[in-house]
Amino acid sequence: MAFIVKRGKAYSVIYYIGTGKDRRQVWKSGLSYSAAKAEKRRIEREVESEASCSATDISVKDFLLEFITKYGEKKWVASTYDGNVGLIHNYVIPYMGEMPLRSVRTKTIDDFYDYLLDEAEPVAHMGRPKREKIAPSVIRDIHKVMRCAFNQAKKWEYITKNPFLNATVPEYKEKQRDALTPDQLHRILQYTDDPSNYTLYMMHCAIQLGFACCLRGGEIGAIQWERYDQEQQVIRIDRVVDRVKKELLDKLTKMEVYYKFPTLYPGTRTVIVLKQPKTKGAVRNVYIPDTVAKELLVLRKMQIKLHNELGDDGYTDYGLVICQENGRPVMTEFLNKTFKEILQQINDPTINIDNVVFHSIRHASATIKLKLSQGDLKSVQGDGGWSSTAMLTKRYTHIIDDDRRHLAEQMEATFYQGGAAPSNGETPNEAAVQAALQYLTSHPDLIAKVLASASQTAIN
Repeated sequence: MAFIVKRGKAYSVIYYIGTGKDRRQVWKSGLSYSAAKAEKRRIEREVESEASCSATDISVKDFLLEFITKYGEKKWVASTYDGNVGLIHNYVIPYMGEMPLRSVRTKTIDDFYDYLLDEAEPVAHMGRPKREKIAPSVIRDIHKVMRCAFNQAKKWEYITKNPFLNATVPEYKEKQRDALTPDQLHRILQYTDDPSNYTLYMMHCAIQLGFACCLRGGEIGAIQWERYDQEQQVIRIDRVVDRVKKELLDKLTKMEVYYKFPTLYPGTRTVIVLKQPKTKGAVRNVYIPDTVAKELLVLRKMQIKLHNELGDDGYTDYGLVICQENGRPVMTEFLNKTFKEILQQINDPTINIDNVVFHSIRHASATIKLKLSQGDLKSVQGDGGWSSTAMLTKRYTHIIDDDRRHLAEQMEATFYQGGAAPSNGETPNEAAVQAALQYLTSHPDLIAKVLASASQTAIN
C-alpha cells in the first residue's frame, strides 16, 4: 500500500519494498498532487502484479527449458535452434540457472555480461580453434535470445517487465569480408573453366550461379534440374540443403523437410536434407544469363557421362545441378573449402584469401547489381532473397575502391578545378545556351518577338 503525504507545498508518495529484515521505506518527493496520485496508482499496480507473479515462483533454468519446448521448437529452424540452445546451456544456465526468474534485474544482466567478457571460459567447438576470451559477438547472440525469452516470460505473466531491454551490451563491430572485384572474379572463372576436371568445372558453375543469381551456398546445393526451366532460363529457389540432427526432424514443427538423403554410415546423429528456406522472402525465381545457361548444359552432359561410366553403384542421381562426382549433395562447407583451395592455386596477390569466403561471391553480386540497376534496391532485394532492403544495404553491399577514387576525381574536375560545372561535362556557357534554346523551343511566341526586335535593331 502507498500513501500520499503533504510536505510544504509539495507532495510525497511513501511505500515499502522488500520483506522481513530487508523491508524498507521509500519516498518519492517533490510531486504535485495530481502527479502523486498517478505515482501512487502506478506503484500499487506494480506491487499487485509482482504479488501475482510470485505465486508461481520459477527458476531461470526451469523457465528456459519450458521456453525452449513451448516457443523454440515451434518458432526456430534447425540452425537457430542448435545455436540458441547451445548458448542457453553453455553460458546462461551455469551462471543464473538457479536464480528465481523474478529476481533477475538489469544490474544482474550487466554483471553477467562483465563476467562473460572478463572471467568466463569459452566453450570449445569441434573443428574450430579455441578462444581465450568470449567474443562480444557471442554475448550479443546471448542477449538476443534472452531478450526474446524474457519477453515471452512477460507474456506468460511470470514477470512484470523485461530487464534485458535496458541491459548494456558490449560493443561489437561486425567483421567486413572483402568483396571480390569484377577483374578478380574473371580470373577465378577463367581458371575454373576446365571441363576436363569435374570438381573444378562444378565449382566454376557454382561460382557462376552464386554471382549471376545472388545465391547462398545452401541454395546452390539444393538446385535440381527439374526445377530449372531451360527454355525460359529460370531457376525456382524454394529449398536449401542442410545437415540436421535426426532428433530435430520431428521436434521442430516450423521446419518442413522435402527430402532426406540416405546416410552413408550407420549410427550417425545427423542427416543431410532438402528443406524450406529460413524466410518466405528467400523463395523466388531467378533468371540466369545465356553464358551460365550454356555452361550448365555442359555440366549436365558431364554428369550423364559419369553416371554411365560409374553405373548405379558408383553414381546416385538425385537430380542435383551442383553435386559431387558420385551424385551426392554438396554442402556449403565443401564449397567454401574448395573455393579457398582454388584461390591458393591461383595465388592472386590482389586477393586476401584469409578475408574471402565463398559467400563473398554473393557480396560481389549484390554490389555490382546495385550499380547496374542504378541503386534499385527492391529489384536487387528480390533477386537475392533478402528479407528487407535495410539488410541488403547494411550487410551485403560494398563500395569498390576504384569507384570511390573515380568519384573523388570527378569532384576535383567539376567542383575544385572547373567551378560549379554541370554534371554532364558541359561548361557553364554551353549549359546556359542549351537551357535558353530549350526554353525558346517550348515558347515559340518568344521566338517571333526576338526576331522582330533583331530586325528593328538592324534598321536603326
